[in-house]
Amino acid sequence: MNTTSPKNIKVAAFLIAETLDIKQFKATYTANLLYESNTELFYAIDADKHLYLFHYGVAVFANVPDVEMSQNIQLLQQYVRRPLAEKLRDDYEIEETGDNTAIRQAFDCLYVPVLDERVLKIVLFNLSQSVALDYYDKTSEALLAAVCNLSEQLEETGNLQMSRKNMLKFIGKTLNTKNRIVENLYLFDSPEMTWDDEYLDKIHRGLVRSFDLQARFREIEYTFKIVEDNLHVFRDLYQHRESAILEWIIIALILIEVGDLIISKFL
Repeated sequence: MNTTSPKNIKVAAFLIAETLDIKQFKATYTANLLYESNTELFYAIDADKHLYLFHYGVAVFANVPDVEMSQNIQLLQQYVRRPLAEKLRDDYEIEETGDNTAIRQAFDCLYVPVLDERVLKIVLFNLSQSVALDYYDKTSEALLAAVCNLSEQLEETGNLQMSRKNMLKFIGKTLNTKNRIVENLYLFDSPEMTWDDEYLDKIHRGLVRSFDLQARFREIEYTFKIVEDNLHVFRDLYQHRESAILEWIIIALILIEVGDLIISKFL
């Protein structure tokens, strides 16, 4: 970031889909690519505007007007899988103080003595994790609500009003969601660029605390634990029911065979 960059940068993160094909996007997008990996792309749209993309469907803009953000999000729709009906947004600010004061954090703003592209990248990274957590929190709560409905059915009727196929699909959705969380969120690992830089590491750790990332992750993890415990019970009930049905079928076949032998003997 050059010396003409603004001292105050507005940042906005959008979760637009469950998956973003960043490889295909990179092949067609012509902005200045500052950093790339298998899961991330960090662009300078121009000297003062930046875009950070993540394969788990998040786009984070820095100092980009709303109209331009909308245009880029529309462009990104060509490269997403499983787009979200309702996009999630999280806003933040970074302000450069230009003095030797300590790093300070307010509810929605970070104050730093020096603001460069490395600092910006750390902020965008953590904001992307925050908006992804918002989505996974909503998803885990929806799964828990569905499990609670099944538990209420079991209490009221003594039976689960769900077919075996739908139950397996529900279990698959739960497992896939949990796997995506583990794959996409790096809440207990510091980014590589902070390993040998005390200033960046201090900013990163402060953002993790400010966004309450680890505590929010543990809440989601606990919700999934409850969901999985319930699903284990439901699965056992289905297996028991299927075993009982199989036993009755075997008994019926035996009775038919015995009846056939008796009839054959008398005839």
